[in-house]
Amino acid sequence: MKIQLFAVSLLLLGACAETSVQPMSQDTFKVSTNAAPACGPTGARTLAFKAAAIEVIRKGGDRFVIVNDTSDTGMTGDIFTGMYQNYQQGMIVKMIQPGTAEARNALSARETLGANWQEVVAEGVPNTCT
Repeated sequence: MKIQLFAVSLLLLGACAETSVQPMSQDTFKVSTNAAPACGPTGARTLAFKAAAIEVIRKGGDRFVIVNDTSDTGMTGDIFTGMYQNYQQGMIVKMIQPGTAEARNALSARETLGANWQEVVAEGVPNTCT
């Protein structure tokens, strides 16, 4: 029984998050992240925000605003592997065109991802919170 619990724990830590992006309009999309207990709510939020910045750049932009932000928690598992808490983070992201009044207050995707933003975008959204 201990070996099974250890194996399940490793599985949960190895692939602790999943993120999806859903287009909503030409300049707006939704990011949904579902993260395992190892991530916690902060890890899920950080990963969703990183995914938003990556998607903005992939769509050819740089400036964006978060127009809606939701978080939730739930239980996952079964009687064989046990129950564990998971964390969900959702963000509605609007891309902002340069030179508009909104652009002055918008976030920069490149600055959000850091100096090595090109590498981060090339690697894509990670499936872990580390």
